[in-house]
Amino acid sequence: MGTNFGKTLKGFFSPISLTQLNATASFMDRIETKFLMTEQEFIALLPQFKKDFYVLEIWGKSIFEYDNVYMDTEDYEFYIRHQEGKKKRTKVRTREYVDSGYAFFEYKQKQDKLLRKFRYPIALRDHGKMTSESKKFYEGISMSFSGREKLEKIFPSLRTEYNRLTLCSKDSAERVTIDFDIKLSNLRGKKSSNKLLNAVIIESKTTSENCESHKILKNHNIEKASSCSKYCLGLLYSGVFSEKGRFKKTMKKFSSMS
Repeated sequence: MGTNFGKTLKGFFSPISLTQLNATASFMDRIETKFLMTEQEFIALLPQFKKDFYVLEIWGKSIFEYDNVYMDTEDYEFYIRHQEGKKKRTKVRTREYVDSGYAFFEYKQKQDKLLRKFRYPIALRDHGKMTSESKKFYEGISMSFSGREKLEKIFPSLRTEYNRLTLCSKDSAERVTIDFDIKLSNLRGKKSSNKLLNAVIIESKTTSENCESHKILKNHNIEKASSCSKYCLGLLYSGVFSEKGRFKKTMKKFSSMS
């Protein structure tokens, strides 16, 4: 988003620590809503969040680097369920918090608008891998949701890397993440392919859609993104799948921002 953005942000928001953030808005069952905009639109909107939100700050920093590796079956079952608009969807990944040196194995299950998230800490050397421990973790949770006795093997499919700014509401259990400088990398096939998204993705994570961030964005005519999964977009942009389907509108918007 430009080298001067971090300097501009310094002192703009009142800070909140990670411990305070987790005590205020750490929920694994939540509603996630995404909004898509240009960097210029986001920077212009930033003052609207200043009054009602804190910014996560760790060791004097408020912009952090994330590195995710998504898992899927050989025939991309998780992607296909999303593309087909199934109400019950699954995402499995490992996530490294690059600046802090922590990593987690994560399982996300969505049913209609409600999302449930499960995770456990892993060693950095296991980031991007399906270890025996992560296999047991995945199978245990997945079987409880699907009722299946046998599951297809899953393995690394796509990497997403980006910078993130995290805001936390002062008055409610709402967390807002702002992702930018987004890089998508296909991990399968002889040649990996990369895509840089020239846009900002804002995501509200809350227990109710009647929240402050939605009001701010609606007042400035920022529409909800109909389908904006980084994982699915990465597979489409890298050519693994060609039919845009439910992501056509979002990809058209990305093109208009280039």
